[in-house]
Parts: sequence; structure tokens; C-alpha cells
Amino acid sequence: MPLIDNTHYNELPSLETAYTRRQAKHIDNLIQGPLRDVFIKYGAQKTFALYLQHRHHRLGRNDAIVKVHGTAHLMNEEDIVDIEAMGNKIIPATWMGKDMLAMEYAVAPTSYARHSFFLPQVATFNPLPATWLVTLTCVVLFPWDRANPAVIPPHFIAELDHVLTLSDCKGLFGIDTLAEDEWSELTVGNASVVVSSNGNEREEAYIPVAFAFDDRKPGFRVHGKCGKDHKHTSKPSRSGDV
Repeated sequence: MPLIDNTHYNELPSLETAYTRRQAKHIDNLIQGPLRDVFIKYGAQKTFALYLQHRHHRLGRNDAIVKVHGTAHLMNEEDIVDIEAMGNKIIPATWMGKDMLAMEYAVAPTSYARHSFFLPQVATFNPLPATWLVTLTCVVLFPWDRANPAVIPPHFIAELDHVLTLSDCKGLFGIDTLAEDEWSELTVGNASVVVSSNGNEREEAYIPVAFAFDDRKPGFRVHGKCGKDHKHTSKPSRSGDV
């Protein structure tokens, strides 16, 4: 069974389209204000970053984007089966789309399991749409923090979506797993290569795409960047094999 519905992934915007929308004057205030507040309220800033939604590839029906040590690869079902047979798990890493579905995955050892349950409601908020009760009930353990499993509380997703909707920014931002270091992403061949960054990359050549928060400091910091020369395929039609 495919990890994702490829039509949802292929509907994500290109990096250029997403960046154009992100440049609206009010977006920085939105990130460092209401969106930051939601992350801090649920403690999500310790594990997740706000992510500018965009896609890197055009997926076929049995394809998925799977990250290996931070670098994203276009894989088919056979590739994924092989990786799991070697003693690994494929776990959600990035949530995007209008419904904040898991869209990109990562490889982790089998010692990092997934379980399904809800966290207690942190604060009173609007009820979750019924369709979300299935898609948001996962606890995800990530390889660099064995003792502290990463959890996405459903009400965190709901409140984040509420803020984005009120700000006319639904579909602009998603959620990404916080990496150990700031990173930059560039295209090499058919791969999206992710490397640690000290902030000295050419500013004009990269687009900020991941934004992290600190409950002890106001505002936000750029956690990840994508090279402007990233090449994205056009959206496929809904007919045929893709």
C-alpha cells in the first residue's frame, strides 16, 4: 500500500510559487506572532519547525519521498520494502497539504517504533474535523532523540490550521521535523542534498523554508533553506498512471 496519495503531493506548489506567496508583507509578523504562539503553547518548538510547503518531485502512484540522513530521495514501493527488510522503519517527517497530512518520510532503525493514541487535550479549542481523527493519531520517534519521542498533538494541528485559515494562509505552511543543526538544501543530479549550514551560504541563492522558535527568545530563526536553483517538475494530470 502506498505511503501517500500521490495526487495530494503533486498538488503542492513549486518552491518559486510558495516563495512568492510567502513574501507578502504580513507573513513575518504572522510567523513571529500567532504561529509562534501556537508552537510555544503546545511545546512543539522543541521538536518541530514551521515549513514552507513545496514539493521536489512528481510522484507516481507507488512513489514516496523518503529522507536518508536528511537528504530526500524519490523511492518506489520496492525500494521501501528493501529498506525495511534491512531493519529500518519508514516514519513521517514532514506534514503538508491543506489537511496537514504526512507527505515526506524518513528512515529510522526498527528500535524507533510508532504507536497510535491521542495526547490529553492541552487547551479548550474547536473540535477536530472527524476525518482528522484517523490521520493525526501517531507518535513518531526520531533517531536523534531516543528518550523523548516526538509527538504531534491533534489539537496543535487544529489550532495551527485555525490561525492559517484566519490569516488567509491555509496551505502556505506545514510542519517539518526539527533537525539537529541548521541546514541548506541543494539539488545534485536527481537528489535533494541536505548539508549542515553555518549561515555563510550566498543569501541571494537560497530561500528560507523552515522556521524554528525558542520559548526564551522572541521572533523566529531560519532553520532551513533551499537553493533557488531547485528544479521542480510541473503538476501531472489526474489521468493516466500518475
